[in-house]
Amino acid sequence: MTTQAEAQPKQGAGAFIFSIIIATTLGYIITKEVYIPTWIMAIGIAAGGIVLFLRGISHPEMVTYVLVAYLPFSSELAGDFGGLATAFNLTNILLIFVILVWMTGRYAVDEPIWIKNSINPPLILFLLIGFIAVLRGSYYGSGRLWIGVIQYKRWITPFILFFLILNTVKDKQTIKQIVNVIIFVTTLVGLMAIYDYIEIGNVSSLEKARVGGIVDQPNMLAAFFNYYMFLPLGFLLMNMRKFKYWLLLIPFLICFRGIMVTFSRGGYLAFALGMYAITFFRSKLYFAFLLFFTWLAALNPILLPAGIRYRMGQTLEQPVSYVETTSDIEGSLETSSRSRVEVWKGGLKMVADYPFFGVGYDLFQPMIKYYWSGERPIDAHNTYLIIAAEMGIPALIIFLWLIGLVFWNTYALYKSTHDPYSKALALGFLGGLFALLMNNMFGSRLDSQEVFSYFWILAAMIVRLRIIDERERRLGVPQNIPAGAAGAIQRPVLDRRYKLDGCWFDGAGPKS
Repeated sequence: MTTQAEAQPKQGAGAFIFSIIIATTLGYIITKEVYIPTWIMAIGIAAGGIVLFLRGISHPEMVTYVLVAYLPFSSELAGDFGGLATAFNLTNILLIFVILVWMTGRYAVDEPIWIKNSINPPLILFLLIGFIAVLRGSYYGSGRLWIGVIQYKRWITPFILFFLILNTVKDKQTIKQIVNVIIFVTTLVGLMAIYDYIEIGNVSSLEKARVGGIVDQPNMLAAFFNYYMFLPLGFLLMNMRKFKYWLLLIPFLICFRGIMVTFSRGGYLAFALGMYAITFFRSKLYFAFLLFFTWLAALNPILLPAGIRYRMGQTLEQPVSYVETTSDIEGSLETSSRSRVEVWKGGLKMVADYPFFGVGYDLFQPMIKYYWSGERPIDAHNTYLIIAAEMGIPALIIFLWLIGLVFWNTYALYKSTHDPYSKALALGFLGGLFALLMNNMFGSRLDSQEVFSYFWILAAMIVRLRIIDERERRLGVPQNIPAGAAGAIQRPVLDRRYKLDGCWFDGAGPKS
C-alpha cells in the first residue's frame, strides 16, 4: 500500500512532466510561427481548462506548475481567444484558479491563510503608490485611465505571484519542481533565441541581427536570461566535486549564448556583475580568479567572444583618455548612448518638477519631449529613473527598500541554512539579483510579466525556505536528507510557537 508521503513525489513528477510538455509545445508554436485559428484556440483553451480544473481540485499544485511554465510565453501566446477577450486571458484564468483555491484555505495547514513577513508591507505600499500614479495619469485625459490600468497590470501580476506562491507552496518538493520548471523554460527560451539567430542568417545591419525572442525586444530578452541563468550555476558552484552537476553548465552556456545574440550592452554588463556577485558569495578564490580574468581580458580583448567585443566597441566613436572631462566622454559616445545620457538628464529635471507623486504612470514618454534636446517621446532606459519620474521619489525609495529586503532574505538563507539545496538556490538567486540591479540601470526591465514574474516566484520560495529551515532546525530534522524523507521522521511536538521575520508559526509544523 502506498502511503501519502510516498505518493506525493510521484504526483509532483507527473505535474512537472506535464508542465514541461506544455512549455515545449508553446516554444515550438512560437519558434515555428504555427498559425492556430481562433476557434481551435478557443476549443483548446476551454478543453484544457476543464481538464486542468478537474485535476486541480485534488492536486492544485498542478495549476501552479502550468502557470509557471506558461508565463514567459504569455506575451506571444496570450490565450485571449484571438483578442476577443483581452482581460479574460490564460494568465488571468490560471491566477484566478490559484487565488480561489488559496482563499478556501486548502493550502493553509497549521498556518494562517495570509503569511506575514517583512516583504509584505513595502510591497503593498509600492502597489498603492503605483495605483495613485495611475489615477494621476488620468488627469491628462479620461482615456488614459483604462490604458494605465492595463499597463499597470503588467507591473502588479509578478507582485501578486509573490503572495500566491508564498502562501500556497509549503514544501521543498514543490519548490524543487517549480525551480526545475524555471530552469527548463529559461533554457528552452535560450535554445529558441539561438535558433532565431541561425534563421536570421546574413543581414545588412546589427539591428536586424539582434534577437528579441519571446518578448520581441533584445534588451528585455537579455534581462530575462540574466535574472534566471545563474540558478544552475549556483547548484554547480555548490557541488563542484560531483560530476553530474557539471551537466548544469549546459543550460548556463545556452543562456549565455542567448544573451550574446541579443547584442545587448546592458545585458553584457549585467551578466558580468552577476558573475562577480555569485563568485564573491561562493568563494573569494573564485572571485579573485574572475578578477584576474577580467584584467587579462582588458589587456587582451581577443579573449572575449567576437560579438561582445564588437558590440561593446560601438559604445565609443573615438578613444577616451583618463584626462578627458565628463563632457568630452559624452561627446565620444555613439548616437544611441549619447541620447540615453541626454534623456537621463531630462528625466532628472522631470523628477525635480514632480518629486513627491511623479508625473503619472505611463506618462514618462509623452512628457520627456519637453525635457530633452531630442524633443520627442522616448523611453527612460532606466527603471529607477522612470519610477521616480512617474511615481515619485518616495516610490523609488520604497522600491529599493523592497529589493533590499529580497536580498537580505536570500543572503540570510544562504548563510544560515545547512540544507544543500536551499543554499545552492539562494546562491544562484543572488547572482540573478545583482544582474537585475545592473540591467535596470540601462532599461526598464521590470514592467513585463513575461520577464519579471519568475523573480517574485523565486523570492517567495526563498522566504518559504527560510520558514521551513527554521522549523526543521527547531524540530531537529536533519537538513541533508533526501527530498521527501523528512516527512517520515518522527517529529517531536513542541508546545511553544516561534517567530520568523515577523510571523508566528506553530512549533510542531504542518500536520500530516
